[in-house]
Amino acid sequence: MKTALLKTALALGLDRPLRWLRRRQAVVLMYHGFTDRPSDGIVNYQGNRLQQSTFVRQLAFLKDNCHIVTLRQVAASLSGGPALPDYAVALTIDDGYESVYTLGFPALREAKAGATLFVATQFVDERVPLWPDRLEHAFAGAPGDPSARREVLKGLQRRAKDMLPEERERLIAPVEAELGRKLILDASAPENYRPVTWAQAREMADSGLVEIGSHTHTHTIVTLLGEEEGRRELARSKALVEKNIQRPCDLFCYPNGDYDDFSPLTSRLLQEAGFRCGLTTVAGFVKPGSDPFAMLRFGTDDRDSFEKFRMTFSLGRNLLQAARRRLS
Repeated sequence: MKTALLKTALALGLDRPLRWLRRRQAVVLMYHGFTDRPSDGIVNYQGNRLQQSTFVRQLAFLKDNCHIVTLRQVAASLSGGPALPDYAVALTIDDGYESVYTLGFPALREAKAGATLFVATQFVDERVPLWPDRLEHAFAGAPGDPSARREVLKGLQRRAKDMLPEERERLIAPVEAELGRKLILDASAPENYRPVTWAQAREMADSGLVEIGSHTHTHTIVTLLGEEEGRRELARSKALVEKNIQRPCDLFCYPNGDYDDFSPLTSRLLQEAGFRCGLTTVAGFVKPGSDPFAMLRFGTDDRDSFEKFRMTFSLGRNLLQAARRRLS
């Protein structure tokens, strides 16, 4: 019923006044990867890898209804540079999966739309699997009911999120051993989990459509690190991107990126390292005067309807989220 009402409202253009009210506030969209396969209940159960066909449809909407700008333009505008056009939107993609090159980049090229890809450099440079993927891969081949396996998986991922790498390894390695499935990113690895290569990332950067930014080296939440370790983590990631892409790396997004995952200290460390911005995963619009080192984004994933995606560009989604927070 709710979906039908939303579709009717959008068909009548009732979102346009709300879009107009926030026309001078930019939207930064967050993606993670892409796929052309349905979820089996475990693999991609969170919908982080968006169907390529959905991405193509979203890009068509953005081209018709928004001004697609680069993240660097957004960051510059927040630091006293030129104002953004009305209905500005920037596309960002976290982690550095190969599917960005095989599925996302062709769609961007066809639409002539730009994006920023944030890479976790250990993932790309050393082909070390991202820890959520290790757990997902282990449970994908486990026996039992998928829904029950999914609940156990979700619980382990919640626990692992706030751990440092050594502690997290002590949690994940025994799970992999018990289930008999260890993720190794060789040629036989499932395509969902493979990282982009530096050559592929460089090709995308050379096209002029894709900016390459940092997502740390080990994909560890920066606020869990001490000041010196945090400084080393940022410097290592930045240096690897610049060495392999042959361009300045001055764009950054926080792993996990929730309220506890960035702070005045992380902002200072980013500025000292030469970054122009730090992107969170907290939902909201980027307004003139917003803090570039606590930049808000809207996530979009494979569980969202196209109607919900459209609502991102009006105040409607913010109003619905605010109402939900008050009710909860």
